[in-house]
Amino acid sequence: MSFVDFCYQYIAKPVFFRFDPETIHEFALLSLRRAHLLNPIFQSLFTWSDSRWSQEIWGYTFPNPIGLAGGFDKNAVCVDLWDRLGFSFVEIGTVTPRPQSGNPKPRLFRYPARQAIVNRMGFNNDGAPTIAARLNEVQTRRNVILGISLGKQKETPIDDINAVIDDYVASMEILYPHGDFFTVNVSSPNTENLRMLQHGALLRSLLSALREKISLLCKNSSESRPKPLCVKFAPDLTDEELHAAIGIAMNVGVDGVIATNTTIRTGEREQGGLSGKPLRERSTEVVRIIANLTQGSIPIIGCGGIFTAEDAIEKLEAGASLLQIYTGFVYEGPGIVKNILRGLSRHLDDLQFDHIRRLHPIINDTP
Repeated sequence: MSFVDFCYQYIAKPVFFRFDPETIHEFALLSLRRAHLLNPIFQSLFTWSDSRWSQEIWGYTFPNPIGLAGGFDKNAVCVDLWDRLGFSFVEIGTVTPRPQSGNPKPRLFRYPARQAIVNRMGFNNDGAPTIAARLNEVQTRRNVILGISLGKQKETPIDDINAVIDDYVASMEILYPHGDFFTVNVSSPNTENLRMLQHGALLRSLLSALREKISLLCKNSSESRPKPLCVKFAPDLTDEELHAAIGIAMNVGVDGVIATNTTIRTGEREQGGLSGKPLRERSTEVVRIIANLTQGSIPIIGCGGIFTAEDAIEKLEAGASLLQIYTGFVYEGPGIVKNILRGLSRHLDDLQFDHIRRLHPIINDTP
């Protein structure tokens, strides 16, 4: 155990876990924001470089496969700092066109015995215009690839698909100049009926409208190609529902899939979306199903229960090209990215990685 890990596990985390999870979350973001003077120290403590994991996806160079999942830095307050903790990309949001406060508190719960978190946040965020202004301020300082997760306003009725589309398109239009890729969040369990958007005509209409909007925004800008559009699915879809949803996404022409969001099968008194270790097995299974369906034609971002290098290897073996962490960061601390990457480097030449090289020929063979 490194000095950083020791300090977090035996000093910081015991103190943090005595307080309300959402309060500590906001405190941690504020502390990180104010610690910018320590950036050189952060880089030496928390980053790990191995050029064998550098890969080109969507025309962007990802120095490593580890990203921060949506929901952690939802209001983009630290996007110019996450690379100092080793992340190659970060997804902000979920963002809605207008600010909203989300669901009533308390709405974030830890379950240390299971290394899990249950949340029912409800897309609380500052709104697309404020977040766009914040991103504009740090545009020249950020060194991570930036994804932006899009959602609908809580009060927009799900049965008015045109109004729902308007919400997603409005945020896309405001935030398009600032993001490197965009994620359509249709799988959060914490906005009523949102998950209906994962099915049939609703999913097709929404993705088609956003695909069309991106093409128009690209045409009106100086960019040579449209920015990538991803869709994030729930682990609670049946295999048949997942097959249908992936078929629609591929037909529309999405550029990537995130697998998965949180699960409603919490097994706890508090309801919402469960993330962390209990989600690992199902999220990996979903990655594997999508990889078999898509046959490597689009990148898959694996998300769910990644705490260690072994967890990361499992997702990569299943067919993921990139990975996202959230709950692992809470339980393992700021050294998690370095620990995972160091572990991946140690295992890179093992026989178990032969088929990863075949799945992902972009992985280099030399350090």
